[in-house]
Order: sequence, then structure tokens, then C-alpha cells
Amino acid sequence: MILVVDDDPQVRATIARSVAALGYEVREADSGRAAIAMVEEKRPGMVILDFMMPGLDGAETAREIARIDEDVPVVFSTGHAALRALRAAAGEGAPILEKPFTLDELDQLIRETVPARRVRA
Repeated sequence: MILVVDDDPQVRATIARSVAALGYEVREADSGRAAIAMVEEKRPGMVILDFMMPGLDGAETAREIARIDEDVPVVFSTGHAALRALRAAAGEGAPILEKPFTLDELDQLIRETVPARRVRA
């Protein structure tokens, strides 16, 4: 299962539909706090996490997810404007899905980030 976290409902729905179109089970959260509660309830195989969110931002949310289970991979999603801030907060090696993205880019990133057995239903 892949958890998609974004405070913008349209962006979240678009990413979730894209992930589902690739054959993955998807859950959605509209905030960092909601994502943390979902991770505590059921460990996802991967989290796609918006970086710029009100309340807990992506970096803070990722730290909390790692505190719960450091083996849950987190991919940050962001628009070009926030890319520099994301790299400063999360590090140069953090996996990033830059918006807008293609279905092929999303598929490749998922495959590179986590083995299929961890994210399939």
C-alpha cells in the first residue's frame, strides 16, 4: 500500500489516481498529522509526501514517520519553487517526485524506491 499525503485535494487525488492506475493499493491523507496516524495504524510500503504543507511540513512529517518505522520509504513531492528548500531540509539524496510528473516517472520512482512486494495490495 502506498500512502499519498498532500494538503491540496486535487493534487492528492491526481497522485492517488496515478498510483492506483499503476496497480498499487492507495490510501490518502490530507495532512502530516493524518499521515502519521495512518502509519501508526498500518505501515505503508511507501509514502509519497508533499513537502510544502501547513502545520507539519513534509520534513517534519518524514521525521515522525521514521521515528515510527525507519524502514518506511518516503518520497517527497514538490513543485519546482520548493525544490531548493526541500533539498536543504531533507538532504541531497532524498527521493523527489517533482510536480508535474508523468506516469512513467512515477512508476520508475516507485520501482526504484521500494520492492514491489512491499507496496502491492
